[in-house]
Parts: sequence; structure tokens; C-alpha cells
Amino acid sequence: MHCGSLESERYWREEDLASLPAIPDAKALAIVQAMDEMLFVFCGSGDVLLTRQGMNRAQYDYLQSLGYSFSTNMEPLSLEAKEPVPPQETLNVFELLGRMDAGQEPGRLIPEGSLLEPFAVLPGTQEAVSRYKLLPTLPDEEIVRAVNTKSYSTSMRDRLGLPNIAVVVHSMEELLQSGQALLEKGAFLIKDEYGVSGKGNQLVDSERMLRRMAGHLESSRNQGKRIRFVLEPLLDRETDFSCQFQIDPEGRITLLSVQQLVNQGFAFGESHSPQPSLLDKLDKEGYWETMHSIGRELYSDGYYGEVCVDSMQLRDGSLAPLVEINARKSMSLIKHHVDRRFKQEGMHTCLIQVPLAAKGKVHYEELLERMEETGILFKLGAGEGVMPLTSSALQPLDPARTAGSTKGKLYAALTYRSEDSKQSLIRTLDESLMRTGYTILR
Repeated sequence: MHCGSLESERYWREEDLASLPAIPDAKALAIVQAMDEMLFVFCGSGDVLLTRQGMNRAQYDYLQSLGYSFSTNMEPLSLEAKEPVPPQETLNVFELLGRMDAGQEPGRLIPEGSLLEPFAVLPGTQEAVSRYKLLPTLPDEEIVRAVNTKSYSTSMRDRLGLPNIAVVVHSMEELLQSGQALLEKGAFLIKDEYGVSGKGNQLVDSERMLRRMAGHLESSRNQGKRIRFVLEPLLDRETDFSCQFQIDPEGRITLLSVQQLVNQGFAFGESHSPQPSLLDKLDKEGYWETMHSIGRELYSDGYYGEVCVDSMQLRDGSLAPLVEINARKSMSLIKHHVDRRFKQEGMHTCLIQVPLAAKGKVHYEELLERMEETGILFKLGAGEGVMPLTSSALQPLDPARTAGSTKGKLYAALTYRSEDSKQSLIRTLDESLMRTGYTILR
């Protein structure tokens, strides 16, 4: 059984931890919550995939045509509780499952004794394991919460003897003192303990900005919030990349892949296979042994499961092998599984996202039909093509929406022979989206 909430960091966060200023974005949350459809890439024959919004029938039929054979829910997971509960959008998918009435569709889909493979272990995961009689081969939730903090990644650099330019601050005084010292050498980042995908990183490039941040956090401290942030000089990055590996319950470590990233600011933009020159560099500089060492330390701290370590190559040619540890599945692991299943010799693959808006109801099945008509819809044996990985995220359910347009994203995998053919696929995909009724926002 596969299930999860991709914005795991949101649910690991302690309530009494001060946070950086941010504007709540219900539309962005609705998109992220619909991204759990992409977990189909981990499904084997006969597996069950539960998604928060339910999969579009046309998408389900398309994936079956590619050889996936899993069961899933077509309707949203929703509560019919008679007692007051927190708004559904504040619950992760395991908390939602734990509060559903007996006899609803999810319970009927899950065979007793199934092995749960979550995107990440979250609050409520163990309760869901118990309620649905799943097999519990999961690490402790508090250990997962701890090893996913930015301060844990910082301490890991010291444990492994890696260069460590980060500073963990626990008070306003430390923030101002360390911030001033860093500013003398250039801009720096304030990193939230559970920041992810561009959120929770604040660039500070002037004393005025530092004072403004301090003022915001002073207000939080006065409300009883704890101060704990990581300060880190802004690295002069050339390339972002990440390594995916797995630690089994006996501590064996298996390196799975490296994926190169094209980020938009600090957020995910595109994931593609690494250049041979990068792999050569990783071989020569002992990168793989560093990943094994991180895995051994994580296991000694009680964690096992999937890991994605974010890394960088800097413009001076040096490596920053450990930027952040993500002790969970990842977008790059999704890309790896697409590669395992569909990548052909001489072909390239990448994962892309297309930000969209739509007025009124747009029918996803029309998009698939249009892509098929234009010859870009990926099919078995077709070589090049575009494989949509989500249907609900294009026009997600948004409880905050009253009227007007909805925002969404298409996540898709591309297989292509050359950069020219990749650009041609993207142009035709854009045309198909616009003719279906979407406005492209990039």
C-alpha cells in the first residue's frame, strides 16, 4: 500500500517553533496535497495507492495502458465525522485515514496485512498502521522528525569531518551576533528547521534586512515561540544535484541514483540525469563513501528507509556534498523509478513541472486526447513522449476558492533523443494545454 503527503515538513514542525515570515497560500497547499498521485511510480502489480483527491479515471486508464496494475480510489478521501475535527486540509493523509468512518472506500481497498510504503513517516502513520492492520516496518516518528531538521544536517557535517560553514542559533542575541559576522563576508541564508522547496529560506543581504527579520522573530519570541534557525553563507552554486539511497531495517545501504536539478530560485524546477563529467567528479572525490557514511550515521541514530541528500557543485569547482538530508522519498526518487521502468538506450529523461491556471472546469481527459492526437503522449514502445504524472494537481480541490480561476501544476516525465526534440515536445505540450483551456504561468 502506497500513501503519503509530499509536504512532509509541514507536519513534522513543532508548534512552539518560531517561523520566518510567509504569506499563507491555500492554493499552493492544494497543489502539493494533490501531488501524492505520483506515488504510482512505486506501485508493483496488485499494490494499492490511496490518494487524497482520488485519481481521474482517464489518468488511471492511461497508467494501466503503460503496464501499471494497481488499485486506487477515484473519489477524494473525506471525513463524515459527526464530532468537531480540525479542518480536513490541516490533516495529513494518515490523520485523515485514521478519522474516517468504518466502511468507507479506503478501508475496503486495503487488504489486511498489507505492507505500508509511505512517502514519509508522519504523525498519525503508526495509528493508520494499527487501524488498518498493516505491517509496521517503519522507523520511530520522533527519530524521523529529528533527522529531517536543518540542524541535524549541520551536525552531520561535523560528525563526518566535512567543511561546515553553518551556524545554529537558539536566541535573538545569537541570531544578531552571528548574522552581523556573516554579513561582513556577504549575503547569507536563514534556514527554517523544516524549510523545503524554497519555503523557509530567507536571504539576508543587508543589516537592514537582518534587523527586519530580528523584529519579526522578536514578536514570535514574545508569544512563547522557540528560536532555532540555521545560518549559512549563500553558496556560489554551479549545479544542484541529489543522491538517493535506501537503508534497510538491517542497516544495509543501497545507493540508487544521482539526479541533477534545475531549481527555480530555491524551489524544484526540473530533474534530469547527471552529466558524465559530474559523475566522474563524484567518483574522484569520494562522494559515494560520504553518502555511505551519512547512511551509517542515520542508521546508528535509529533511522532506516529512503534518503535523499541534497548536494551542490560550486562555481570554483569544489563540491558541497551535504547541503541537506531528507529522510523520506523525494521527487528525484520518483524520477529514478520512471527511469528504471521506461528509460531506453540512447534516450534521455527528465521531470518537469508546468504552472497553470484555469477558469471554470477543465476536463483532464480532453488533455490526454489532445496529447494523443498531436503524437506526444508517451506510449509503450513509442520512444519519445510526455508522460503526465498527475491529474488532480492540474485543478486541485481548493477549499479557499469561491470564484474565479484555479491554479495548478502539471508534473510530467519526458523521454527524448536530443535537446531539440525535448524543446519540441514542450512546445507541443504547451499548445495542448492552452487548447484544453489552461493558461500557462511560467
